[in-house]
Amino acid sequence: MEALLGGRFNYPEVGATAELSGSTDSDSAVPSHYDIDRYSFLLGRGRDLFERARTGLIAWRQFEIPWLEFHGSGPAASQQAVATIVPLAGLWFVNPCRVVYAHLEAGQDSAAYAYGTLQGHPESGEERFSVSFEPAVQEVRYEITAFSRPARLFSKVGYPLVRRLQRRFAASSAKALAQAAVVGSRL
Repeated sequence: MEALLGGRFNYPEVGATAELSGSTDSDSAVPSHYDIDRYSFLLGRGRDLFERARTGLIAWRQFEIPWLEFHGSGPAASQQAVATIVPLAGLWFVNPCRVVYAHLEAGQDSAAYAYGTLQGHPESGEERFSVSFEPAVQEVRYEITAFSRPARLFSKVGYPLVRRLQRRFAASSAKALAQAAVVGSRL
C-alpha cells in the first residue's frame, strides 16, 4: 500500500474543486469529460454542532462507514496520503488519494479539504469535503463536491455501478459525520 500512497496524481486539474461552488456556473473550472457531483446535507443547527462536525471532519470521521475501510493517520492536512478499501463483488478495491489543500483554520464559519486520486485509483478526479455554519439561520451543512471519471478499464465497464457506489458513499458519509457530531455532544 505504501507504494500506492507515494504515487502521482492521475489527473491534471489538481486543486480544481476549490473553484467549484454550489452553482453550475463554476463548472468551467473542470473539463467536460468529468462527472461533477454536489451533495449537501443539513446536519442540524447551532454553533456547538458546527464545532463538533468540524472536529469530526478534520479527524476523517465521515469515513466511519461499515462497508468501507479507511487508512490514514492523524488529522487531515495538506499533502497527507490516505486510502480507502472497498469490497465489491468479491473483490477489494484500493483507492489511494492525497490531500491537495486544506482550509481548516479555527474561528471560521467553514472548514474544508479536498483529496485527489493517485495512480492506481479506479477513478481519476478530486473530492472536496466541507462543513459550514450559517449564523443567520444557525444551519450546519456538510457538503461533498467532486469531479471524476473512470481511470481503469473495470471502472469504465462498471460505470453505472461506480456511479451508484459514489452516491452511496455520499449518503453514508453524511450519516457517519452526523453521528460523530451527535456523539461528540454526549462526551
